[in-house]
Amino acid sequence: MARTGGGNGDIGLLHAVSIEVGLIVGGALFSLTGVAVGLAGPAVVLAFCVAFGIAILGLLPTAMLGAAYPTTGGNYRYPAALVSRPLAFLAAMGLGVSMFTGGLPLYALTAGQYVDALVPVSPTVVGFCLLTLFFAVNLLGLRPAATAQLVMFVGLVAALGSFVAFGIPAVDPGNLTPAFPGGTVGVVTAAGVLYFVCLGANFVVDVGGDVRDATVTIPQSFAVSVPLVLVTYAGIGLVAVGTVGADAMTDATLAVPAEAILPRGFQELFVVGGALFAIATSINAVYIITPKYLEALAADGLAPAALAATNDRFGTPHWATALVYACSAAALVSPLPIADLGTLLGFGGAFLVVPVMLAAIVAVRDHPDDVADTLPVPGRALATMAALAVPLNCLLLALLATQSPTLFVAWLAALAVLGGYYVVRTRTASTSRTELTTDPDAD
Repeated sequence: MARTGGGNGDIGLLHAVSIEVGLIVGGALFSLTGVAVGLAGPAVVLAFCVAFGIAILGLLPTAMLGAAYPTTGGNYRYPAALVSRPLAFLAAMGLGVSMFTGGLPLYALTAGQYVDALVPVSPTVVGFCLLTLFFAVNLLGLRPAATAQLVMFVGLVAALGSFVAFGIPAVDPGNLTPAFPGGTVGVVTAAGVLYFVCLGANFVVDVGGDVRDATVTIPQSFAVSVPLVLVTYAGIGLVAVGTVGADAMTDATLAVPAEAILPRGFQELFVVGGALFAIATSINAVYIITPKYLEALAADGLAPAALAATNDRFGTPHWATALVYACSAAALVSPLPIADLGTLLGFGGAFLVVPVMLAAIVAVRDHPDDVADTLPVPGRALATMAALAVPLNCLLLALLATQSPTLFVAWLAALAVLGGYYVVRTRTASTSRTELTTDPDAD
């Protein structure tokens, strides 16, 4: 198969970067930084770097696949075609369980907490309004959703930049000792909690079929978004602990240091442009990407065909988008605390990466011509990175499981039920086999 240059989708480089940054810098950052501080103390900065290092091991092989095989629902399609369709299905469903019952409630309720800091209001009501707003935006088509993402991305970068700029001079070195109160285990466990906070760029391959010149744009977007977010995260972790201390930040939101270091006007910018835009970009990106999984599963006969249907006027998968909205709105009443919501989100994120990394290894081994020159990194090096990412993600999953064993068992039980559905579905329905093509216009 000969690789071609790219498609004519609605998503260009800036839109791709905004989607990636929106998924990376989301509600989890604003709610889980305090949880990570409780585990690692001032070493939360190192925990961010560890989490990002593991994420980057998976990002580059994923970028290789996205450039070689631009498609929709890539995190499902790649392992389904190259490794194992049952494993790919379970990984996609594991992410779905984590996102609908952990991620989206986490984002929506965190938004409510930040709004409540400005105006007394129910966090659940705020979350429901945000979910409804972006459901409506995404019904209108990919271009309006991507444009909204870009606008919020600009506000997000400005808000986080002001937080770091005002905070660095206010850091008290005394707040940074002892540096490792939780030891190595505390740092690694905190990295596990923060892992999904660093993972979001992977999901741009799920809209690869809609990316303009995807073979070039996807690697370029990673090269922009990943260093930008890594530097920002390190600065935020340093400011959060260094300005108010680990005790004040433990299990708290970033509103605590923001109130201590920012002038009143910038506090409002941080809440609206930072916290709310970060959460909103995450919710919007989930609406953009999740229907792509449902479309891919429907195309394989593993989900009802109606989920792949598109609106005649706007070209949007209206039933798939409506399902995302219904599940996320229902999950707002979840009784789980913020820390458990973040852990639940981490389960699905760590598990999803494993089959994608196996697919990258197979692609380098069996289809070297397809993946050649997709990145300025040798194929063997990318395969090595993917091989390292597999046990590291399994280790993170195990560490998260030890933190919340009951929640992990419940997550596994949900996967067992979905595995039973897969067996029944494949035995009673005619299903097609996922195949990859180097044609970037193929869905």
